[in-house]
Amino acid sequence: MIVPPMGFPVMHLHYGEESNFYKHKHLTCQSVIIGQATRHIIVYPSEKVRLIGVNFKPYGLYNLFGISPGIVTNSAIECHQIIENKKLNELTILLKNNRDKDTCILAVEQLLIEQRKNEIQTFRYLDSLVDRIEKENGLLHTKTLLNNSISSRTLQRYFQKVIGVSPKSFCQILRHKFIMQQCYHNPDFQWNDIVLKGYYYDYSHFYKDFHHFSGHKPAGYLALKNQYAADMLRV
Repeated sequence: MIVPPMGFPVMHLHYGEESNFYKHKHLTCQSVIIGQATRHIIVYPSEKVRLIGVNFKPYGLYNLFGISPGIVTNSAIECHQIIENKKLNELTILLKNNRDKDTCILAVEQLLIEQRKNEIQTFRYLDSLVDRIEKENGLLHTKTLLNNSISSRTLQRYFQKVIGVSPKSFCQILRHKFIMQQCYHNPDFQWNDIVLKGYYYDYSHFYKDFHHFSGHKPAGYLALKNQYAADMLRV
């Protein structure tokens, strides 16, 4: 199944039988943290796959663990590189033996809080700018975020360190994500609507951008729509 970039890092806690969800020679049934995605990714679910996904805020991975999503752009690291292995194994056992959703969510949240690195310097004002960009679906010029207390260089450094991509790339990802949300959840959606609503200068510009992210033509992409991506795009 093909899944568009979401604009935030994700943790997948695997607790099913061994399977190759990512078609990767090393990451089979391991729990992983996935950084920023700058293109659509392909996953390979099977009946063996069991996982709980944790969707971080774009700055959440850094604020929790001091890790930039940029070091795992379009890639992943195993959770035990960050989280104490014993605690991770205990959580995996709980997930395997408990089917109550609320109990599982609470256990995951508690683990993240326990493993949080409290000495990390966070940037609340800059984090709030990221929230603003998300609210606008990336459809703004980053220059509008600058003022006397923040320079373009400061903003660039923050994004590379905390978000994992440049401000421009982040806006492009969110704009594309919004388009995919419309494609999935708006029954009256037409590709030309994107141009008419001001998201692109013209259809040619949209087509080029869409192909860059997905590797597919817009019309040909419709046959690839799937429930997993639909659920993710509701976040």
